[in-house]
Amino acid sequence: MKVSQHVAKLRLALIASAACGLVVSAPVMAQDASADSANDPADAGEIVVTALKSGSVRLDKVPLAIQAFNGDVLKQRNVRDGADLIQLIPGASQAQEIGAGYRIFSFRGSGAGGPIGDGLIGYYLDDTPFGVPNNQAAPPVQYFDIDRVEVLRGPQGTLYGLGSSAGTIIYHTKNPDLDQVTYAGELELSKSAEASDPNYRGAAAISFPLVPGKLGLRVSGGYDRRAGVADIYSGAPTGTPRERDANHVTSKDVQAVLLWKPDELTSVRTRFWYFATDQKYLNVINSLDPPFAAFQGDVVGFDKRRAWYASNTIEREFGAVTLTNATSYQKSLPGGFQVGLNVGAPLGTGVLINGGDARNFVNELRVATNDAGPLKGVAGVFYQNARSLYTFSLTFPAFGLNGQTITKTENAAVFSEVSYELFGGKLVPLVGLRYFKDRREADSISNGVRVQSQARPDALTWRANLAFNPSSDWMLFFNAGTGFRSGILQSQAQADAVIADGVPSGISLTPDKLRNLEVGMKGALLDGALRVAVSLYDIKYTNIQSAFNTSIGLAAFANLGDGKAQGIDMEMTWRTPLQGLTLNAIGNANDSKFTRVRPAFAGADPRISNGLRLLNTPTHNFRLDASYERPIGNATLFATSSATFIGRSRLGDATVNEINPYELYQASIGVRFDRYEVRLFGDNLSDLRGPTSANGPTLLAGPRPRTIGVTFRVNTN
Repeated sequence: MKVSQHVAKLRLALIASAACGLVVSAPVMAQDASADSANDPADAGEIVVTALKSGSVRLDKVPLAIQAFNGDVLKQRNVRDGADLIQLIPGASQAQEIGAGYRIFSFRGSGAGGPIGDGLIGYYLDDTPFGVPNNQAAPPVQYFDIDRVEVLRGPQGTLYGLGSSAGTIIYHTKNPDLDQVTYAGELELSKSAEASDPNYRGAAAISFPLVPGKLGLRVSGGYDRRAGVADIYSGAPTGTPRERDANHVTSKDVQAVLLWKPDELTSVRTRFWYFATDQKYLNVINSLDPPFAAFQGDVVGFDKRRAWYASNTIEREFGAVTLTNATSYQKSLPGGFQVGLNVGAPLGTGVLINGGDARNFVNELRVATNDAGPLKGVAGVFYQNARSLYTFSLTFPAFGLNGQTITKTENAAVFSEVSYELFGGKLVPLVGLRYFKDRREADSISNGVRVQSQARPDALTWRANLAFNPSSDWMLFFNAGTGFRSGILQSQAQADAVIADGVPSGISLTPDKLRNLEVGMKGALLDGALRVAVSLYDIKYTNIQSAFNTSIGLAAFANLGDGKAQGIDMEMTWRTPLQGLTLNAIGNANDSKFTRVRPAFAGADPRISNGLRLLNTPTHNFRLDASYERPIGNATLFATSSATFIGRSRLGDATVNEINPYELYQASIGVRFDRYEVRLFGDNLSDLRGPTSANGPTLLAGPRPRTIGVTFRVNTN
């Protein structure tokens, strides 16, 4: 049998590999004030955010589609990982899941081209980005020691630039207390359906002043073990499985934050973070109910992710302006995943391994106004130097493919945003620009054949905003902006295969862009007891980059064409007349579709054609949360519940055409007294099995089965 025939038989396996951003035979590629103001989860308007990079602003005064969740809210809503956080965001969804350490998320249709190429959502740890070229995976943040999370929906092409064309998530970690010793701890024990062993986790933090009022250190860390739920079969799922409850996950992290304030005008903040996520086998399996992976032979699957991240932010006030320099270095250690693949006779069961490592250096220098005058602005320069290595190996008894790709980027940008308050702040126009220049190279080896490619993309992105404040309680805004993403580099063999199928392509894809027009309203009723925010958006995607399965079976890349997404986001918080009862709701409904697909691309993949719904974009998502607190003597009784509703979405894999609508339910009840808290909780109470994402009929992922547990907490800060 010829190699091309072997490759054709492996088409589904290669698509799954390409969907991970790791393809075969080619390149794939801070502000202290917020902590106090955010303590009341119900009073969302009083939360202070710093996402505009020009000082602290109340959340309800930011003329953007923005959310903020403080640490108390995250704990109250049982947010442990990125998949939990995404449920709280209108128009957000999970586009792909491989293992516990590899998840890709989408905002407002940004996942239409699949999980390939650079990130479309920017992930910032305090002041600097987390991420490397050709990788969209979200950082596996541990939420125990998070001060707050800020979420900006829509393109953030001016202040955040590369990697933020669909939106930005900013994780703010807690600062040390410079005046007193504080500590916090958490222990949790739970049991999941289908698992023989319990789940358990623990986390702790301690903060102490080294020089009172001047220098402080905060150290925190955690350990989380989730028991396996899937059985593993060597062949067909009959008889006794080779391993039971095998896909357990162990996550651990440690971080240290050193804060120095030599005077009232200066602060220096240094942070170090290390994490490791180890899973035996994967989250994607053959069957979710009952959970099992079959036809694995003697292959022991795994997913391993490790990285360390160091950052330093220096801030100094000079009269009416503040100068900030933020630097970070990220080192992703060797890791990846392994899975057994069965493609039938004559090849049988083989092994797919994707791995690699990466490094990323970033520096941003900016100056921003800090006074109360009508003119406000920020300007800065940004520099990134990053390198990523991806390796692949696909091995069968009589056939194999292997290779690696090194992608390098050295890019720089200049940016600025300026606003001016007119008529005493009633009307506030804003304009922003960012110019970006990238130098990108890829060096690929596939079965001993070396291919090099390079590109020099640049872009000018812009934002225009007009805010109208008719009263102190209400705001109307119009926001327009653009986003940009560098093109994927691929081998000449890939490009030739795409061109042979009639689709224009090259070793460097055309960068994809988006344009967003948005009108919004946010305000308060009932003396502030009811807060609402609504925004309507119209997004145009141009030159969407996508994986392309060529007629010879070789996974490659091409620009498929254009698309659009139109929708409405809604948020609501209501402190009801029943004392202690607060209701929260978020929602999104949208209409998204491909508008101009290249005919040859549609011919090769009829699931991507004019008028069809964008991939990885649910028709809607809604979530309702209720929380209740009632004092009982010296203690406080509390209870929470939530219901999440996700609409139907289309997938990139033709064998699993779409994900059906589904619902998730949670609840908890507990008591809090002094600094201690004990809580009984239930996750996925209806025991939904999914799928909620899929890379193929044997690569299904779903939520963890129903889990019941208890949490103990102590907190002095």
